[in-house]
Amino acid sequence: MGRAVRGPGAAFNGNSVYRGPPLESSKKASFFKQVYRVVGAIPPGRVLTYGQIATLVGAPYLARQVGWAMHGCPLGLPWHRVVGAGGRILTRSPNPPGGALQQRQLLEQEGVLFTGERVEMSRHQFVPPRDFLKNRPQASPAAPRRRTPPTRCGPAG
Repeated sequence: MGRAVRGPGAAFNGNSVYRGPPLESSKKASFFKQVYRVVGAIPPGRVLTYGQIATLVGAPYLARQVGWAMHGCPLGLPWHRVVGAGGRILTRSPNPPGGALQQRQLLEQEGVLFTGERVEMSRHQFVPPRDFLKNRPQASPAAPRRRTPPTRCGPAG
């Protein structure tokens, strides 16, 4: 089992911990490139979630690492087309430009519709063609998460 290390989600909410095996720098670079390839393929007016991108690159347990990759994405990449589960905008930026407002504005300029604070995923979720999945570079397989039994809180008794 991998050691607990601070995951990319920790940068956003302060308490998230990635419990999978630590990514080596060469594997991380390859993973990031695969993430950027998928994000670059999202057409205007469509979105994908962090979890869907992780699944497309062959690492379904690494949705938070997709977020970390997006945190430092290259200029010109359509970062605004990546949303949280259920269409939530999760971008956090204390200073303009950036943040949830800019992401929403960019999506609306592409014709993406919102219901409240969420993208209408039934209309705007990108479904890659089958050949996209066949031609994607293979990520090293993520270690399956081991389910641990719940522990008791408080004194045993």
